Amino acid sequence: MAITETKSDSFKTRGEFAEVLHHLVRDPLGLTGLIIVSLIFTAAIFADWIVPYDPIALNIKDRMQGPSMNHLMGTDQLGRDTLSRVIMGGRIALQVALPTIGGAITIGVLLGMIAGFGPRWLDNLIILFFDTVRSFPTVMFALAVVALVGPSLTTVIFVIMMTSIPTYGRVVRTQTLTLRNSEFILAERSMGASVGRILAVHILPNVLGPLAVLAAMDIPTVVGLEAGLSFLGMGVKPPTPSWGSILNDGYSLIRNTPWIIIAGGVPLILTTLGFTFLGEALRDVVDPKLRGRR
Repeated sequence: MAITETKSDSFKTRGEFAEVLHHLVRDPLGLTGLIIVSLIFTAAIFADWIVPYDPIALNIKDRMQGPSMNHLMGTDQLGRDTLSRVIMGGRIALQVALPTIGGAITIGVLLGMIAGFGPRWLDNLIILFFDTVRSFPTVMFALAVVALVGPSLTTVIFVIMMTSIPTYGRVVRTQTLTLRNSEFILAERSMGASVGRILAVHILPNVLGPLAVLAAMDIPTVVGLEAGLSFLGMGVKPPTPSWGSILNDGYSLIRNTPWIIIAGGVPLILTTLGFTFLGEALRDVVDPKLRGRR
């Protein structure tokens, strides 16, 4: 019987995923966002095999070249291939965005469900924590922490994750407060179901949809913040390629060549458009009212 239930749950999950994918493919914006996001992930995963040159190798004699068949996006002031650095910079961006969003969602879900389903004093305490974290401007908080402990990929991930937790926590808390007095929850409690079971089986599945939409919308923000810190020299350390450091090089050399700053800016624009389109399409799928308009 247990095996049958497991298979049934597996088929149900696959069916829901197929339905979501079907709606995304039918929506022009959703399909566009899915294609862009897929290309970004593919380029980041297979970057070691895609890059035509070593992104940190110096080649002084080829410095400051414009776009050509040998270097499609030209070279920078040290002769490094700009296209190779842009592709590897995408991997750095996702290495920051995915752990950041994943960690923020995990902690935010846990705190949000505890706040929404726990006693009033615990709810007030968690809300105070959320308000305290959000009271600090994200960029200023990031600059302060990086200045104290030094720039690194781990520091950037930690700072952005901490400032993102309240956003997800508040969404989960609101959803939990809405559901805790629902008839099916009251029925479960009357039958002696534990709090852990109620949260895991009934509350959590109902909050995953809005969280997926919010995460898709937040990834460009995280990528942009990492790029901004790297642009200021407070992000990943050189010579590690980052879209922000490429923008910084391009800004310094914009009078000599515009290609570097264009190469650093286009991936950020595409990332923002791709995840925003995908998030909008997911919102239409998650919200039954919006789905009915399609």
